[in-house]
Amino acid sequence: MARHHHDVVRPCARVLTALAVALAAVAAAAGALAQEPPPQPARQTNDGARPRIGLALSGGGARGFAHVGALRALEELRVPIDCIAGTSMGSIVGGLYATGMSPDEIEQAIGKVDWDRLFTDRPPRRYLSFRRKQDDVADLMDLELGFNRKGRLILPRGLIAGQKIGFLLQSLTLRATGVADFGALPIPFGAVTTDIGTGEMVVLTHGNLAESMRASMSLPGFVAPVERDGRLLVDGGLVRNLPVDVARTLCADVVIAIDISTPLDPPKSIRSVADVSRQSIGMLTAKNVDEQAALASLLVRPELTGFTSGDFSKAQAIIPTGYQAMLAHRAELAGYALTEEQYAARTAALRSALHVPGRIAAVRIEAPPDVDPRVLKARIRTRADSELDLPMLEDDMARLYEHGEFERVDFTLEPGQNGDDLVIRAHEKPWGPRSLRFGVNFLNDFRGDTDFNVRARYTRLLVNRLGAEWRTDLQLGRTRRILTELYQPVWFSPIWFVAPSLDFNSRVKDVFLDDHRLAEYDVRAWSGALAIGAALGRSGEVRAGWVRGRGTAHVDVGDPNLDALHVGIGAWVGTLAIDRLDEAHFPHHGFAGGAGAFLARHGLGSEFSYDKLAAYANQFMSRGRSTVFMGISGGTSLGDIAFYDEFELGGLFSLSGFREGQIQGQAYGVARLGYYRAVGRSKKKDRSAYIGAWAEAGNAWEDPGDASFGDLHYTGTLGFGLDTFLGPIYLAYGRADGGRDTIHFTVGRSFTGRGIFGINNF
Repeated sequence: MARHHHDVVRPCARVLTALAVALAAVAAAAGALAQEPPPQPARQTNDGARPRIGLALSGGGARGFAHVGALRALEELRVPIDCIAGTSMGSIVGGLYATGMSPDEIEQAIGKVDWDRLFTDRPPRRYLSFRRKQDDVADLMDLELGFNRKGRLILPRGLIAGQKIGFLLQSLTLRATGVADFGALPIPFGAVTTDIGTGEMVVLTHGNLAESMRASMSLPGFVAPVERDGRLLVDGGLVRNLPVDVARTLCADVVIAIDISTPLDPPKSIRSVADVSRQSIGMLTAKNVDEQAALASLLVRPELTGFTSGDFSKAQAIIPTGYQAMLAHRAELAGYALTEEQYAARTAALRSALHVPGRIAAVRIEAPPDVDPRVLKARIRTRADSELDLPMLEDDMARLYEHGEFERVDFTLEPGQNGDDLVIRAHEKPWGPRSLRFGVNFLNDFRGDTDFNVRARYTRLLVNRLGAEWRTDLQLGRTRRILTELYQPVWFSPIWFVAPSLDFNSRVKDVFLDDHRLAEYDVRAWSGALAIGAALGRSGEVRAGWVRGRGTAHVDVGDPNLDALHVGIGAWVGTLAIDRLDEAHFPHHGFAGGAGAFLARHGLGSEFSYDKLAAYANQFMSRGRSTVFMGISGGTSLGDIAFYDEFELGGLFSLSGFREGQIQGQAYGVARLGYYRAVGRSKKKDRSAYIGAWAEAGNAWEDPGDASFGDLHYTGTLGFGLDTFLGPIYLAYGRADGGRDTIHFTVGRSFTGRGIFGINNF
């Protein structure tokens, strides 16, 4: 958005690398653009023989809120504006004003925006589909690599696609529905952008207004470019951050230029590669700003010391700076003022020239060739012949986007035969629909037990026109696994699905006698499964099906005379899973729970006939920085379970004073109550460091009939946690009755990601 775009995305350090890449792409071309051929002029308006007045609004991120105050002052001074050229944030404020919005309306719209959420595409977790929530708790890093249709591994074109930004701008420009020529707006307008392929300035005076404004503020490497007529367009601040010459070309005899760009940093403050990248981009814009400022009839620079381009939460403090700066030029502007009657008539005409559409005549969905539009239409609630409901439409956009199939989903309103048609467009991912994510999980209890695994998940979306999803997991390390599953929706329903899968896993099973490890078994299983299920909205799913396979278990470390097993696996399986947590690893509020039944039968090929039942529930509640959580889990068998399939306790969040798998049995029960608090300077809930403590009581019994409250184990744990790019990191000390204690250091492991049985994908 202007020189110091970095402040907009301060929470995301990865943007600095993207900025450096973008800098290399445009630096060579930026210096040669001062004599860029001007754009074609838009339609001009004028009252009598007075000079035509144009506004040139610069970019500058949140500092651009000062433009709103400057517009308010111009209206008080009755200075008419005949055209507007805007860059980045200047294009947003200028574009909205050009549609007939008043400064008060623009300020009200700004006040309703959740700026913390705007610069991320990811919907709040409670709005994610259950499939995407499963990705959250799968020990995967927050980085998606893609494969295009030629099989090339590529990265997204930006850290965000601008999904929420696009919806916001489209919503705010509804009154421009049907206006394709920006010269036909109440005030002619041009949005300045940069062609990232050639480094040329491109002034958008036609097309979709919201998309043009979004292109003008698409910071390279952070917000994905906008494709228009074969060009990839990004932030115009790289070539013309103060577009005075553009305003003259549009219509102006007199140009009022408002510069809210950020000064360069002093040398002593440049101490890191991030500072160097920021300063380099600032230098690109500084030269073109100075050149353009010299061409202005009146240059206005609000006093913005202390405000950065990322201070979006300080809009109410920034807006008055523009108002005061413009009023300081009252004497110079007096000669351009209209009479009260003239200005009132002009303003009334501008405000009434366009109107916000109120009713949707038809709904059309434009999707990539691999997607049947009926699949997408089944996900939304907006219907034809209904009143336009923006909150419902925003929820519909999120429903279409949350599944991860598209780079972005946007909408427009187009004049139709019987009114305005709602057109929803789903844009295919340039780096998809095949994606690859990696992850690691690591455990060390400082008593000789170390567990390290590397994971990869390959996801193929849009396998067919019904929106099937093919997922394959590969894990190497102490636990080795290959699991592949096809998630196939039934017809066009977003509810029903079938899911065939194949699974091979090999893991180490420890056998303990009290505190002593007797042996390590190498347990391997090959199986196939078929499930039929139903999605429970965004919150969960229920499955029922059949699993068939073979398993082996032999001693890897320990007495070689211990039994080895070669058994058949065959069972009916059913599961229910619910996930309403607001965060995957350190939730602040919400519920997660599930239940399952594993019914092994001789008739299905099982070596043993038994029933295995389990359930769990976790609840989180928070106030301010503090979160209280409680949970309960338990399971039992009906019939003897083979030792390799017994319930296991021990390890972090599972009687933490014991080692992983130290307590085993045919039945178990655990209850926990805990507290953690976010630490650090931030007052927001999405922080990354936590300290906490929790208490647990539970046990496992070889005979379910022996279960009683009289022989429960009790543990207490103190822990420190970080929510990182790699996943959650914990360092915790657990102490159990009998003097047992264990230190746990884990990376990429969260108790919210534990399944019910760990068998197949149930």
